[in-house]
Amino acid sequence: MKGSTVKNLWSAIAISFAAPAFAGDLLYFSADGHQYRYSNNENGAVLQSVNPISRFKGQGAATEIVTGTETIYLGKSCDAYSEFFGSGTWGWANGGFIVDFQKGAVRFPRQEIDVPSGMHCRL
Repeated sequence: MKGSTVKNLWSAIAISFAAPAFAGDLLYFSADGHQYRYSNNENGAVLQSVNPISRFKGQGAATEIVTGTETIYLGKSCDAYSEFFGSGTWGWANGGFIVDFQKGAVRFPRQEIDVPSGMHCRL
């Protein structure tokens, strides 16, 4: 292959990996490297993982790995919910926004999020 053909091939491959899952989607990226697709509803905002996520559940010998798409609900009154993590709160600061649960947290560094008709939830 000639140099320009190889260069064009690598450019096409790079663009295909950089493109969002669906054109026009608003995506957020967690500190753990997971992509979440944004949508909103009458209660606030919804973040749904683009790809399945694996999380550890339980302790010791009873630990199991739970894998599936993850949905995080961000409420207008700074409340949050996830089927895996349960209830929690969310807020933002200059460094990004965080969803805090009793069983863990999901962090979105250097990103801002808007929850329609909601409060400005601050950390």
